[in-house]
Amino acid sequence: MLLSIAAFLGSALAIGLFYRAWQSTQIAFKRIAKLSALLLMLASLSLWVTEYGPELGTCYAVVAFSLQAWSWIYLARQRISKDVKRVDLPFASGLTTPSTAIAFNALVKLLGSVFLSAICAMLVTVVWTTALSMSKVNQIALGIYTMPLLWGCGAYWLCADSKLWRPVGVLSVLSALSYFYLYSI
Repeated sequence: MLLSIAAFLGSALAIGLFYRAWQSTQIAFKRIAKLSALLLMLASLSLWVTEYGPELGTCYAVVAFSLQAWSWIYLARQRISKDVKRVDLPFASGLTTPSTAIAFNALVKLLGSVFLSAICAMLVTVVWTTALSMSKVNQIALGIYTMPLLWGCGAYWLCADSKLWRPVGVLSVLSALSYFYLYSI
């Protein structure tokens, strides 16, 4: 329990040092603060791992670092002066209703990014991991590691390509071929 408290406080101090280094204008202080923050993060990680083991300790450390960083960001955001005047840019007009074609493309990109790329990634991952001659445990681990990457790549392609039909067509064909390969045999 004491190791957990020390790890939590160490990671909070490390995030605070990173924040202060970001705000500082002195180069020497920035370097020392960043190095100290990294050392505190490593010490905090080792305390988490010592207390809960490598798997859970690493998970706790990642969650603690993330929550503390977002807390620092939230607190810094609250300190911003409310009297700051907003500037209206001359080229930024008011919001207009998008055309039907733009709304349809946005809907297709949303559905494709969330569902089509996920289904394609899942089916392709199952096909290629089962095709490899590995133990079941290694196949499952490889699938767990690669499926989110394929999903992210598919979603990125859907959002980045100027021609929406290309990623939608390729992901649909890959999904169909993978489905037929898996369920027609």
